[in-house]
Amino acid sequence: MAKEKDKLELRPVDEEAVSRLHYVRLRKDAAEEVEELPAVRVGLRDGSRDRPDAASRDKLKTRSNEPGVASLIEREIPATEEPWDTQTMAESTFPWGWVAVVACLFGAAIIWSLVNVNRAEEQRRDLAQEALAIIEKEKWEDMEAVAMIDSLEKVVRDFFDSRSVEEMLRYVRHPERVAPLMENYYAGKDPVPLRVVEVFSLEPLTIDQRANFWMVSCELEGQLQAHMLLEVTLEKEAKIDWETFVCYQPVSWDEFARTRPAGYTGDFRVYVEKDHFYSHDFADSETFDCYRLTTLNGTETLYGYVNRNDAQAALIAEMTADREGSPLAMILRLHLPDVTDSPRGLVVRELVSPRWLFVEDPGEM
Repeated sequence: MAKEKDKLELRPVDEEAVSRLHYVRLRKDAAEEVEELPAVRVGLRDGSRDRPDAASRDKLKTRSNEPGVASLIEREIPATEEPWDTQTMAESTFPWGWVAVVACLFGAAIIWSLVNVNRAEEQRRDLAQEALAIIEKEKWEDMEAVAMIDSLEKVVRDFFDSRSVEEMLRYVRHPERVAPLMENYYAGKDPVPLRVVEVFSLEPLTIDQRANFWMVSCELEGQLQAHMLLEVTLEKEAKIDWETFVCYQPVSWDEFARTRPAGYTGDFRVYVEKDHFYSHDFADSETFDCYRLTTLNGTETLYGYVNRNDAQAALIAEMTADREGSPLAMILRLHLPDVTDSPRGLVVRELVSPRWLFVEDPGEM
């Protein structure tokens, strides 16, 4: 059951009492009752304003926990806008110097690359031109080699097909000097023409540092074989060395050895080998060097003696040294004395050629 004092009831309001409000101003040491508060203006106003005295730190301290130094450092400080003038640009810390250095290096690299590309292109063109020149040179050399082989074969075929000495002279070396030798060799008889079946060997030779000689081997009709030396002249003409082809001798070697014509002197193509056959007029080994002499188509053996005081004795001795069992081909001028007791001995007057071939025409020397 509710009490009566808890009942709601209406009471009259005294408007005069409500309008008379009392205000209390709190001061530091006391409180006083005032009729009204002073007016407070808000918003903008003109004129100067008095700055109140700053309150002490103790009066402003209203928090029990203030932020430390670390929190103040971490607080973002708003940037202030400054005017963009020359002084600001001067105080800028952007590394413009390094930018310039990098730009220079980059430009130098580009220039270097362009120069090297151009140089490489020039080198490529030069190499290409050199390669083309080499190919062209090899092509011409091959063509010249083929032409040379054809020329050699033609000369050989024409030589064997000749029907007279006069015709053969067109294909031989040193024709003026060789003409009387050929007439003596053929003794007025015309050569018999032969057909060349095949040229089966062409071998270049270098003689006395001259690389214009060839050894040619061919097969003739009747199953005969022939070997000859050819020279390619400066006019690109091939010429046969007839003297070595027939192994020309002034007289028959075997006949000369048997008849021994007193006082005869001649240039013979012989094989020379050091020997020690000292007898009769040539028994003094202190005065003479002895050499055993043979020829290509001969069967007779003669002994040539060289006086050790002769100028060419040392040359012949040097050339035949350490060649025992391997004779050396030479052209020697041999002399048979008017009076001699030696049945096979004769005198070596001169070394005419260290080989059977005359590299230079002796008639023009």
